[in-house]
Amino acid sequence: MRKKKAFKPLAQRNAANDFVRGALVSGIVTAAARDGRPRLDRAAVRTALQGGAVLAAATVAADALQRRCYLRAALAAVGALASVHVLQRMLPDAVVAN
Repeated sequence: MRKKKAFKPLAQRNAANDFVRGALVSGIVTAAARDGRPRLDRAAVRTALQGGAVLAAATVAADALQRRCYLRAALAAVGALASVHVLQRMLPDAVVAN
């Protein structure tokens, strides 16, 4: 008998692609939406990275919910929140002088 191949859902195979898609969409919208002039600054880069991380984690979470793997879904959601928080801290809008 042939052994069945392990099923890899589309979401797990394309998490990196989802990150890139989310980063591109978020970055383009952020860079173009301000002042009518496109500009790539720290805030646009931060928003692009956050959008990519959130879209990739949301894809993994949605796939986990479909499979009824609730712990994996919760961990993906917490990972998305953590990545947004870390990127917010690493790339602040402006440095505040005391």
